[in-house]
Amino acid sequence: MRLSQHMYPEAYKLFLEVVEKEPTNHIAVNNLSVCQLYMGKLREALASLESLVHKDPEKYLDEGLLFNLCTLYELESSRSMHKKQTLLGLVNRYRGDGFNVACLKMA
Repeated sequence: MRLSQHMYPEAYKLFLEVVEKEPTNHIAVNNLSVCQLYMGKLREALASLESLVHKDPEKYLDEGLLFNLCTLYELESSRSMHKKQTLLGLVNRYRGDGFNVACLKMA
């Protein structure tokens, strides 16, 4: 609720509590990274999502999470396409042809 009300510091605290109890809750990690972005903590937002994806790509290659991660790459680096290609490699390896790669925003 706090996130939808643009109360990012308050939402951040709540999502952080969830992530501390359930570090593999990808929905909470994704929402935590959104809060971090809106609080001006781009590097922390990237680290939150990247660590989850790379920890267990077979489990955490989620379209919404990858869309947000690719958006952060675009904001962070001129090397965003290279980073997206790395994600594409993970998708090819762990998810195969049925995955909607449009979430990688490569076009």
